[in-house]
Amino acid sequence: MKYYLGIDGGGTRTTAAVSDENGNILLKQVGKTINFYSVGMETARVNLAEIIQGIENKLGKISFKGAFIGCSALDDEADGELTRKLCGGVINAEKLKIHSDVYIALKAVGEAVCPCAAICGTGSMAIAEDENGNTQITGGWGHTVGDEGSALGISLCALRLCCQLCDRGEASPLLDSANDFFGVDDFRKAIDIIYSPETTKDVLAGFAEQVGKLAATGDKTALVIISTEAELFAETVLILLDRVKKCSVLGLYGGVFQHNQSFVKTFSEKITAEYPDITIKLLDMPPEESALELARNL
Repeated sequence: MKYYLGIDGGGTRTTAAVSDENGNILLKQVGKTINFYSVGMETARVNLAEIIQGIENKLGKISFKGAFIGCSALDDEADGELTRKLCGGVINAEKLKIHSDVYIALKAVGEAVCPCAAICGTGSMAIAEDENGNTQITGGWGHTVGDEGSALGISLCALRLCCQLCDRGEASPLLDSANDFFGVDDFRKAIDIIYSPETTKDVLAGFAEQVGKLAATGDKTALVIISTEAELFAETVLILLDRVKKCSVLGLYGGVFQHNQSFVKTFSEKITAEYPDITIKLLDMPPEESALELARNL
């Protein structure tokens, strides 16, 4: 039997899918991030190896006819040296290619004129294909200088506000939620936790879920945070849409889009105000399955 491997390497977690030559998905394996900018190349390799080991625990020792990896650390296709650094000695594949995670998301949009995909997970980024088949991107600048609208972006915006509320001695459901999230009774006690090496980006990004829950109850502070971040990311996507001009479908992916309806509503309204005929929807398939299709066509 011929095996194929597709991997979606997001900022928080990595999802791998294995199929046979007929496209039947045999299993999926979830593991830690392989974003080597976030965790370092050595840890990324360890995380990838654990995923492969999980697959082999179920299917036995196998090699792959083709493997395609979408990695959140990349903008474009990886060269041979980077591919060897991440996958050498870890993945046994006849053909192997690594590209960005937004690229495999783009390929999951489905049939469309100049398709576009927008991701709001731990980070945020958008990609589109123009009339000539060339891909263009906006966003993806990382949490230090960008990633508006991402789970981490929402969390950091909310936590900065919590700092101000704490300094002013003001009570707020947002501040209460932050204290619960970090397990403290005074937000200043969260400082050591926030700056602990164990508090990684994906841990901080988890606070976005609490902000989303508050927004769903109608909390005005949380709604402003969600609305602001949604509008900022919509502006990033609109820059891309203005470049490609004729996009008919905008596919959405990532935890923020999948679980925060207030964010989706504000984001979509800002996009459709400029492009009223565009179809905005969640991706037709998970990116790891899109990566599988790419692997079979290597």
